[in-house]
Formats: sequence, C-alpha cells, structure tokens
Amino acid sequence: MTAQSRSSARWLVIGAGWSGLACAVEAARLGATVTLVDAAPAIGGRARRVDLRIGDKDFAVDNGQHLLLGACSETIALMRLLGVDPHQTLLSLPFMVRYPDGWRLGAVSLPAPLHLAFGLARARRVRWRDRLALAAWVARQRRSRWQLSVDRPVATLLATQSDTMVRRLWRPLCIAAMNAEPAQASSQMFLNLLRLTLGAAEADSRLLLTRRDLSSTMPEAARRYLEQAGATVLLRQPVIALARSGHGWSVQLREQRLQADRVVLAVPAEPAARLLESASIEALQPAISELRSLQYEPIATVYLRYPNGIRLPEPVYALLDEPANDRPGQWVFDRGRIDPANQGIFSVVIGAPALRIESERGALCAAADRQLSAEFGLPPSIAQNIVIERRATLLPAIGLRRPPPQLPANGLYLAGDIAESPFPSTLEGSVRSGLEAARLAASNAGP
Repeated sequence: MTAQSRSSARWLVIGAGWSGLACAVEAARLGATVTLVDAAPAIGGRARRVDLRIGDKDFAVDNGQHLLLGACSETIALMRLLGVDPHQTLLSLPFMVRYPDGWRLGAVSLPAPLHLAFGLARARRVRWRDRLALAAWVARQRRSRWQLSVDRPVATLLATQSDTMVRRLWRPLCIAAMNAEPAQASSQMFLNLLRLTLGAAEADSRLLLTRRDLSSTMPEAARRYLEQAGATVLLRQPVIALARSGHGWSVQLREQRLQADRVVLAVPAEPAARLLESASIEALQPAISELRSLQYEPIATVYLRYPNGIRLPEPVYALLDEPANDRPGQWVFDRGRIDPANQGIFSVVIGAPALRIESERGALCAAADRQLSAEFGLPPSIAQNIVIERRATLLPAIGLRRPPPQLPANGLYLAGDIAESPFPSTLEGSVRSGLEAARLAASNAGP
C-alpha cells in the first residue's frame, strides 16, 4: 500500500476496548484517516477504570482486577509508543503463587531456566516429589514445543501432577488466565500462555500490576494519541447497521451515517454478529454462526475497605476457594501496596466457577469478607462493594472456533477475542488482535 493510498483511506473502528484502541492507533500511525466509535460513555471496554463508592468515599478502581505479564510484549510496546513508561505505570513482581498458610511456589530473579530451578528449590511447604514432577512436566512440554497433536481439557494434561499441585497451582492458574475450570478449558490455549511465561525468560514470567488504574495504563494515552493524529473519537454512538457502498461501507450510527473504506469490528460476539447480519452478505454467514456459538463467562471483583493501617504482608495471594462452603474468592490483591490512593482497599477476584454457585451481590461481599478474616485474621471490613462483568471472557473450550480477522467481504475485519487467535480473552491477546487487524487492512491495495 503506498503512502498516498494509506493517507486517503478512511477507517472506521467499532469498539473502543483495548483491541479497538490498538487497531485505531496502528491505523493512525500508518497514516489512515481514522474514526473510532463506541456505544459506551468511556473507552477501555472490559478493562477500564470505574468510580466506585465504598462506604462513605469514592475510589477510582478497575472494573475487574486485571494484570499483565512480562511476556505482554505488544502491550508494553504499545504503551511506550503512546508515551507511557511501563516502569512507572506497572509494579513488577516475580511470578509467585503464594497462600496465606505459607505454601509458596514461584520463580526467582535469575536467567532462564535457573529462575524456575531455583524457584523450585526455594518453594515452601511443597513436597519434593511434587517439585520433581513439576520440573519433569515443564521439561516435557518444552521438548514438545508446548504443542499438542489433539486438543483436550487442561485436566487431562495434568495427569502426572498430584491433587495438591492441581489444587494449589494449576487450577488457580487456569482460572486466572482463562476463567474456566481445568475440565472445561483448552489445553492448547493454556500451553500457548505457558510457553510465553514459564517456557521463556524470567522477565517474561513476571507479574505486572497497574500502579494506578487500567484506563491510565493505556486507553487514555491511546485516545490522546488518536486525537493528536487527527482521528475522530465518538462515544455514546452505537452502530446500528452496515451496508456496502460502492467499494467501501456505509455505516449507520444512531445520530449519523459514516462512509468508510475499511471497517474493523472490535466488539463482543453478539453485537458483531448483528452488524454482520445487517450487511446481508451470504459469504458472512459462517462467521455469523461462529460468533453466535461463542459463550461468555462472568468475573466478579469484591472491593473490601479496611482502616488505612491494615495491610497484607504481600501484594497478592491465592486463595483456596470453596464456593459451596462460603469461600468464593480465588485471589486477593492489597491495592494499597500497589496504588497508594487505594490504601485499605483489598480486591477479591471471583471467577466464573464460583459465580455459578453464588451470584447474589450482597452475599458475595459478605462471603469474601469472612474468607479474608479466616485466612489472614483480619477484622471485618468497614465497607464493601462489588463489580460484576457478566460477559467478561470467552469460554476457552476445547476446539474453540472463531472467525478469521479478515472476513470474506472486501474491507471488513474482526479484532478482539472474537477473532481467530491462539489465546483466550487476555489484554495481550486483545492488543495483538487489534494490531493484526490493522496490519491486514493496511496491506490491502486501494484506498
């Protein structure tokens, strides 16, 4: 594509989540004329800041306790492009699964593979036979290049691991990374994530926690970049329908109609399916069917407020969840150790497996409060609130099928977790998908 055709191309990116923002930024960087639209009043999609009242005070928190990993190379590169310093914005911690009872297993700050070897040697309350079985399992996956000939549930992938290791290490990691039980989740997707973390350098396995909030980590900087590049950002503008218009597209918004040469859908599955259906193009029917077959799962984050002097010894702990026994939390983060503005705020993450058993908001807050009191000896919290994302992540089922990012209609693309990808619903996967859609669209000839 020539510089002249790039500058004359009109792009419409629908959806201002992380994928849509990454796509729009890349398109603007390549010289396209970009319009970014979203039905929501704020950018960031399913990973953004919310103002939440906890007791008598408002706090800027996230709509879920997200985290990044050192392996999130495209996200970190995008942040740098946007003028965001990852070292200032993200708190970097060695990979560690730590429980309140002292059980601990993780990596140490040494070159690979010593980071895992010494991490196993320094584990606490982990039986030696479990450590050796874990080392053998990782070595076996490395030899097979983290690939399977046939996909299967994560649970069957872990047949050589003890019940304790599955309960304390693998199941929490599966839920944290994929928001699904090992019996449901795709082994190949799980291995794809592990290859980038446990299978790579120590820096790639590190946990990166946002020091402030998700919106300030990337979305707000992306919006500034787009506006400085001359792009148009339209919020509170739902897209009603798509239609072919000459060699391009006519896009009906609630209040206006736009013309575009390229359209990228970076929205959840059902809105994407409705828009593709509105185009009345027979070749899009397989993609519509695949989109409508995708299943979403919820995540809840309980925010508990304590007096300012109360802190956890470390910023993050895993929890042994037993939803049927009033223990729904799977992870807890001491937000005050990460963001000083959140002193006394602990966030308890409750993934989809627990939410299937108990979903009433007040009961979840109370149960998480009691769980932390039992685990850490904390007094009851002084206030609570909860954020529930009902459609937070795709269910990463075995043999999951998603449409390709380039659709069989000239100038029409998909981005985000609805598009074909080796990854489940993650921030890095969203950014990579957005960049891929932009680069595919830019590589096509014509305006």
